[in-house]
Amino acid sequence: MAEAVRIAMVGAGRMGRVHLDALTRCRHAEAVAVVDPVPAARDAAGAAGLAGYATLDELLDAGGFDAVLVAAPSDRHRRIVTTLARAGLPVLCEKPCGTSADEAAETATAVEAAGTPLQIGYWRRFVPELAALRERISEGELGEITLVACHQWDRELPHPAFRASSGGITVDLGVHEYDQVRWLLGQEFETVAAVPAGSSDADAGPTDPDSAAVLARLSGGTAASITLGRHFGQEDSCWFEAFGRESYERIPFMWGDAGQEAFVTALTAQADAFAGLVRGEPLRGASAADAVAALETAGRVAEALERAPAEVG
Repeated sequence: MAEAVRIAMVGAGRMGRVHLDALTRCRHAEAVAVVDPVPAARDAAGAAGLAGYATLDELLDAGGFDAVLVAAPSDRHRRIVTTLARAGLPVLCEKPCGTSADEAAETATAVEAAGTPLQIGYWRRFVPELAALRERISEGELGEITLVACHQWDRELPHPAFRASSGGITVDLGVHEYDQVRWLLGQEFETVAAVPAGSSDADAGPTDPDSAAVLARLSGGTAASITLGRHFGQEDSCWFEAFGRESYERIPFMWGDAGQEAFVTALTAQADAFAGLVRGEPLRGASAADAVAALETAGRVAEALERAPAEVG
């Protein structure tokens, strides 16, 4: 077996720590270094045997790694990924690769000019139950899909600092649903409507309610219903429903006590796929174009949320 691809992690916050857990389980990748401006995060990395750096420049000067996994805040993705691409490094960037379609497109252009591999962290593409459903839909086993319903609900409200940099609920949570629908059905979002459902943060604004409902028409005629929420009565949960003319499928792929394990298992498969990309294999995860598409839909949903109070009031 070839030696494991050496991964440097940029960002050791909540998501960074989950990615580090996943990397310990990988067959083809291993974490060797962490960049984080917070000393406690670097100290924890050192205790785990990883080299710790305060800045990206320090990491680049030190070397000793093959590729980078970016788990920094979303509003820093463009700058970090562009810097790494220009340094000739393959990158696995945590979703959404920026907070707008324009940022993702600019990042994609920089990466293409550098000629370096880029994979976006839409981990649901590596959930076995969803991958199997995608194949069944493609083969027509469920018949024509008339409606899909996606739900993503977090147990706890996010920290205010995270909320301020996340791009709002339709970027922070919604992009997963938009990418999932595109990937599962091979259809694009044509029209969207959205309504908010209250907010506990007076400074959040109309595009960042605590929960929201989205209704969309897809390019193949399928309707999509999406609910997003940040205050749920159990652990972080995600589930998907497909209504076909021949059959119906409901997949609670992240649910209850087993939800976190399913999440980390998918992240592990995603990182191993990225290791293959670093070695020259075809991309098996989401591309920069997928990131642009998800964020373009997120922008349209945000506009619908801004309009919603006047329309429904």
